[in-house]
Amino acid sequence: MRARKVISVSAAGVILILLVGSWRDVDFWSTPDQRGDALMEQRRYADAARVYLDPLRRGIALYREGDFKDAVAEFEKVPGATGAYNAGNANVMQGRYDAAIANYDRALGFRHGWKEAEENKQLAIARRDAMTLSDEDREEEATEAYDPDKIVQDLKGQDKSKEQEQKPMTGEVDDAALQATWLRKVRTTPGQFLKAKFAWQVQAESQPPAPAP
Repeated sequence: MRARKVISVSAAGVILILLVGSWRDVDFWSTPDQRGDALMEQRRYADAARVYLDPLRRGIALYREGDFKDAVAEFEKVPGATGAYNAGNANVMQGRYDAAIANYDRALGFRHGWKEAEENKQLAIARRDAMTLSDEDREEEATEAYDPDKIVQDLKGQDKSKEQEQKPMTGEVDDAALQATWLRKVRTTPGQFLKAKFAWQVQAESQPPAPAP
């Protein structure tokens, strides 16, 4: 009888501790990944990334936060086609096209004929090649600017290149100008071009995080 009473008191004590714990900490009964999911719903992506244990979830949170470098590191921990594909998208966002192409190839090795991976790979190739063309164009334009045969004389005999000489050539082009240059050279519409950049972002925003295992 006395032993049964001691057990009852001990059980009551455990229940009381659990109740106090859950009252003080609203996350007492939830897993780290469940807490991360709740933070994602609040768009607190950086906080979610710190809470998540699952590398896929953590990669998604980092991607939405705009931390593409760390997102790649997390996605590369995810085995199979999904991790490779998402790493490719995060590398595209950083302008690391060769790395992205390698990621897409790896994804296709796991999942042959994956349409999205094929399309994004081709767009990454187009972006890489177009950026190379843009670099060559800037060098060509810089050379032509000082080519005597390219100088145009007006009717008064004034050298029209003098006006251009007032502005120093830095050899740098802002992102918008550079994007416009290679968009003219790549046989894709602006919508197709942006598809590679935002495909994963739109997909991630439109779908809830995966359920906890």
